[in-house]
Amino acid sequence: MTSSFQLPILLAGCLLWAPTDPMTHSVTRTDRDPRAGEASTAGKPDSGDKLGGFRSVSTTERGVKATAAFAIQAHQQALREKPAGQAGSGSQTPPAPRLELVRILGAEQQVVAGVNYRLQLRVTLDGEEKTAEALVWWQAWRKPEPYQLISWTWK
Repeated sequence: MTSSFQLPILLAGCLLWAPTDPMTHSVTRTDRDPRAGEASTAGKPDSGDKLGGFRSVSTTERGVKATAAFAIQAHQQALREKPAGQAGSGSQTPPAPRLELVRILGAEQQVVAGVNYRLQLRVTLDGEEKTAEALVWWQAWRKPEPYQLISWTWK
């Protein structure tokens, strides 16, 4: 048989009582709605979100748009710096590939020491539409560039 304790919590000037775990004395969340007599879904994350994991965000958020623009620019730069293969000494250097954002298909974020953004992007590479997934790490305090492209995967 387990017992639970309740500790007072002062929140915005109101004294609340919260159930706690007797072993750790940490506040626990009750998943039961006493009125319904069964497990409640109120207050639970949607679609299997886990604390510390990625969660869906709107593709129209300013931060998501800025992150997508950075990812395109950073991957474009990486494509330009990529070695040009085994071209002969007399051959002309081919033009750098042109990468452009068509639209943001999906976005997720994870709060870490900053924010990780996982973006599904529809892009054109030299006029051909493709889908890619970009993982970008953002830290506001990192100056002059708060963004870092962690990975770019063609789908």
